Parts: sequence; C-alpha cells; structure tokens
Amino acid sequence: MKRYATLLFIVFALLPLSVHAGDGVPRKNGASLVVEYGLDSLERRFYRPIFHFDFPFKKGTFFSEVQYLSRMNGRLQGAIDYWVDAGWQKNIRGNLNLEFRLNHFCRHKTVRDTPYIWNVNEVLARIGLTGEKFSLALAAGPYIGSSPGYRELLVLNGEWRGFIVRELSLSAEVKLVNFSRLYHEIGFSLALSKNVDLFFKNTRDYKFPNTSYLGLRFKAGGENDTFLDSLKMFAGVSPFDNRYKLEIEGGFKLEFFESEFRRIVLGVDFETPILNGNGFFAQFWPAKMIYDIGLDYEWKINPLLFVAWVARYQLDMPVDERLPFTASLFTGLAVRNQANFDELEKEVRYELAAGHDFKRGPGVSGKLGIQFWRSGLFRLFAEMRTQIDGKRARNDFRLLANFGRVVQIRPYLGWKKDLDLNSALSAPGKFLFGLGFFKKF
Repeated sequence: MKRYATLLFIVFALLPLSVHAGDGVPRKNGASLVVEYGLDSLERRFYRPIFHFDFPFKKGTFFSEVQYLSRMNGRLQGAIDYWVDAGWQKNIRGNLNLEFRLNHFCRHKTVRDTPYIWNVNEVLARIGLTGEKFSLALAAGPYIGSSPGYRELLVLNGEWRGFIVRELSLSAEVKLVNFSRLYHEIGFSLALSKNVDLFFKNTRDYKFPNTSYLGLRFKAGGENDTFLDSLKMFAGVSPFDNRYKLEIEGGFKLEFFESEFRRIVLGVDFETPILNGNGFFAQFWPAKMIYDIGLDYEWKINPLLFVAWVARYQLDMPVDERLPFTASLFTGLAVRNQANFDELEKEVRYELAAGHDFKRGPGVSGKLGIQFWRSGLFRLFAEMRTQIDGKRARNDFRLLANFGRVVQIRPYLGWKKDLDLNSALSAPGKFLFGLGFFKKF
C-alpha cells in the first residue's frame, strides 16, 4: 500500500495528461509519428512506433492509432504488445477536452510458443485539461470482450513540461483495474532537439513484471518537421483465404542531409498477417511480424529521373510459435521518376531496382503506378509491385481510390501472390480489400 500511495502522490504532484504520456507531438497536420528505441532493465532491445491519424469532422475529431512495443533478446525472442485505438475527441471550452475511445490490447511472443493469448478492450470516457506546461486527464469506463477478470477501469495520466529546466519533462500514468489492481508508467524525458528526446520510464503493465526502459524517442508531426517525409497505414480483409483474414501494414520514411540534388532516406515498414479464427470476430492473432528496413542514397539527375544506391534488410519473425526467423539483405541500384513512389505526383510512376541478395542471389524489384481518372481531389489509380530473386517471386496488384486534403484516404482492392521458384507447390493467391491512410509532410 505504501508503494501505491507513493505512486498516486507522484501523479497528482505532476498534474499530468496525455493518452500516451510523454509523446508531446503536435497534431496540427492530421498525422503524427513517435518512435522509441533502446534497452530495458533485462538488457533486451525494444522498439515502439506509434502511428496516429486525425480526421476533423464538424465540431469534433475522429482519430485512429496503431502502435506496438516489441522487446527482443539476442535470439529475437520476446513479448510484443499491440495497441489498436480509435475514438472521437472535442474541445469543450478553452483548454478543456472531452474524449471517447476504444483501446484494443493484446500480447504475443516472437519466435516462442505461447499457450494462451491474452487481450483486453478498454472503453473509456475521458476529460482533460491542457495548459502550456501542465496537463491533467481523468478517464473511466468498462472492459468489453476481454480476458476474464477485467471489469472496470480508472485512468489518471499526464505531463509536466519544462520541469526545472526547459528541456526536462515529467510524465505519469496510473491505471486502477476493478478498484483493486494498480498499473503505472512514470518517467522523464530530456529534449536533445525539437524531434529527439532521451527518456527513462518505469512501468508495471498488464500481466508483465515491473520494467524500466532507457532510450531515444523520435517524434514528428508538427508543421515544421524536417526529417519525416511520409507516413502510411493500410488494413485489408482477405475473405477467401483459408489461413489469414486480415493484413495490417504500415511504414514511414525519414530523410536526412537533403540538398537540391541528393538526400539519404531511411524507410521502416512492417507487415502483420492476422490468422483466421472460428469466426471473423473470434480472435485476432498475428501469424508473423515482418520488418522491411531500407536505406537509400539518392541522386536527382533531373526532375524526371532519380538514381539511388539502395540497401534492404528484411526480417520475418513467427509469432506465438517456436519456429526460426528468416532474414535477408539486398543491395543494388535503383532508378525512379519521382522521389517517393507513394505520392501521386505523376500520372505514371515507376521504380526499378536490381542487385544482389546475400542469401537469395541476384534479384530485381519493380513498382508501377498508373492514374486512370481524376476529378478535383478524387483519383482512381492502379499499383503493381513485384520482387524476384533466385528462390521466390512476390507480386502485389492493387486498384485504389484517393481523396482527402490533410490526410489522404485510400480504399483499395488487391491481389497478392507469392511463388516458390524451387518448388512445384506454392501458396494460392490472396484477394484483399481494405482502407489506407497516407500523409506527406
């Protein structure tokens, strides 16, 4: 009880607020990104990206958010926590805000067997007060469709910015479950620049031991951000596939040392296929976690031609199964007719790369986008992506629409097919339809 009383005293002393305390990202551009990376108290690496999108509507704002916290030891084994949040928020008066939200949380393990999948769904009504340096919020609500033993939830969270010195901020969050169990996240951050913080936090999370984290936090989404190039998130349904029912994918690009004729681009993408259950809403279990990390050194030859040296590292980690992970590294040269393929600058967009994969041998990859129709902000276009090496061929065809001003909304129909070139047997193609969000900064 003394420990809980101390935590409550700290929280009230901090006068905090924020859905995820401490991100501190302005969201005037309709989208934001927070990325945390570092070590925890068990000397594991951790990686936590947060993708946030806002959609103003009449007198309020709808929002959606996807984040995951992946902890990995030297064998890439560890827990991975997924959060998928959605809700509506409204400014009542001055600095007073009202919010309703649904938070889905589940925990899985990479490259390890998991006997039981645990998850909760938080339904919260929240009222918050945000000031220049202090902010405070209180939220309450029930759990729905959750693992046994979770009924009521009370949340107090917030932040004190500019504590003692301008660069130092304190943050805290306390969750009281069933008025009997207490969870917390308390820490501080030191701003190294406008976009980068050094942070420390101590947490006691759902069904997880007390853990401390030390690392760097990159945050972007303000009006004058210079590093974040673009942000995207797609979710697709595959109704006729025997194994997967959903596919979640997203990514971001950061650009550095930009000049008139050259730049360095770091791209981090992820893909998570979701397994079928007994029914569509029965369970949402990821089958694997796929990372695609790319680094480009790009030269602008003229407005219609860009040449780049590219390096791609792909990591494929099974989830909740003790199966080996696979990884590959590709390097080569690429040509493209615009800097970012995902932007709809030209009616015909292309990118072609050729090089060597150190595990799979010589390889080529290509992207092609063709715009069919445009009326004002609405566009109809198709995209084709393919990747071929000595062992496999991956193909992705999509028909997409695009509309929206601040954040581009992209519903799509698609078909994906992977071929094993060394075997007569291959997985059948997969039909997808879904919705995506894209933001260019």
